[in-house]
Amino acid sequence: MDTKSAEKREMTVAISEDLYRYLTFLERRRIIKSKEDAMRTALEFYKMFAVHDWLPSLYRMGGSRVVVLDVGSLRDLFHALTDRDIYTAARMAALKRKMLNPLLRGVDLTKHENWDLILKEMDMMGWGKISRLNREIRIENSALPVPYLLGYLEAMFGTKFKEHRTRIPELTILLGEVEKGGWASPPSTDQSKDTACKAR
Repeated sequence: MDTKSAEKREMTVAISEDLYRYLTFLERRRIIKSKEDAMRTALEFYKMFAVHDWLPSLYRMGGSRVVVLDVGSLRDLFHALTDRDIYTAARMAALKRKMLNPLLRGVDLTKHENWDLILKEMDMMGWGKISRLNREIRIENSALPVPYLLGYLEAMFGTKFKEHRTRIPELTILLGEVEKGGWASPPSTDQSKDTACKAR
C-alpha cells in the first residue's frame, strides 16, 4: 500500500476577519462542510488553475492568457459565424495551442491513449463534462457548438470525428476513426447558424 499518497501535513494560516466571516456564513448555511474543507478545496483549485501565475486582471494557464466569459456572450459570437468559420477557427486555435503548450512537446496525440491530456484540460477549462472510452468522446453540457469541437479535436488529434446523435439534448458523442492523419471536411455553409450555436 502506498502510504505517501495518503500522508497529510498540518499547517496554520492566518486569514482576514472578512474572509473568516465569509467562511462562517457559508458554514452556517451548510454550503460548505467546514472552514477547513473550504480552504483545502480552494488550494486544490489554486493548483489546478495555476493561480500562482495570475496577476490582477491577467489570468494565465498553460502559458496562455485566459479570460472569463459568460456562455451567453460566447454563443452570440458563434451565432454571427457560419459552421465553416467556426470549424476553421477551432482548427487554428488547436494548432496554436499545440505549439505554445510546453506540456505537449513530444507527445504523439494521434494515439488515443494520449487524448486524455487534452480532454482533461478542456474539462478543467469549463468546456463541459468530458469522458472517453477508447475513441469515443462524450461531452455533457458543452459550452461550445459541435463544429468547434470537431475542428479543435480533429486538429489536435489528427483524426476524423463523426458526431453520433442521441436523444439526450445535453450530450454530444464524437466517434474517432481509426485512420491517422485524416481531416474531416468542414461543415457545409448551408447549415443553419442557429444549429451551429446550440450547445449540447
